[in-house]
Amino acid sequence: ARLYGGELDSASFLDFVEAQNLATVVHLDGHNFRFVTRRGKPVALAAIDPSDEARTDMFEKDLKRYAVRGEHREDYIFATIDGTKWGKFLEQFSITKESLPELFVIDTPARTYWQDSSVFGISNFVEAVKSGEIEPRVQEKPKKGVADQVFQVFVDWMPWSLFGMLSIFVLVFYLSFPSIDGDLVRPPRPESRPSPAKKPSAAAGVPSETKKEQ
Repeated sequence: ARLYGGELDSASFLDFVEAQNLATVVHLDGHNFRFVTRRGKPVALAAIDPSDEARTDMFEKDLKRYAVRGEHREDYIFATIDGTKWGKFLEQFSITKESLPELFVIDTPARTYWQDSSVFGISNFVEAVKSGEIEPRVQEKPKKGVADQVFQVFVDWMPWSLFGMLSIFVLVFYLSFPSIDGDLVRPPRPESRPSPAKKPSAAAGVPSETKKEQ
């Protein structure tokens, strides 16, 4: 565990506390991507293939080992991401499914990243980034349709976007549901139909028999 050596009432103390709330290696997904990638440090991000359990397990162990004991561990946040689920997103960083698992570094606020699939090993890759052997690249904005843009905004603002969507759903459901606070909801009355005319009785149209003469 790390100990804080500054002033307890300073802003740096709050930054220290927030930083300690992150795991040694964080798994990124839609709900925490924005939070983790905007903590003031570049993210050393391992794109993995969960279906390849043997290689993924070994790669994650190497990443965690460096995050705990590596020379430049204080300069980065270390994280993993499902490279099969987020394949479309990773294409802008030149990460393909065939290259998984692969480590790269992203600086989201600066829209900068470091990637080189020819450099193997966590330590070797980080050292190559620090020495300048792997040069930074500018993240290009991918061309997206309206649906993709809306989805990206939704992901960027998770979980608040999810809460907003649920609130809208509840409001629409409430407004469309019949109110029971005022008039009770009653089934409509059946339409009144005229009753059929009664047929005259057989005796009605027959004149009464004349009395027999006595």
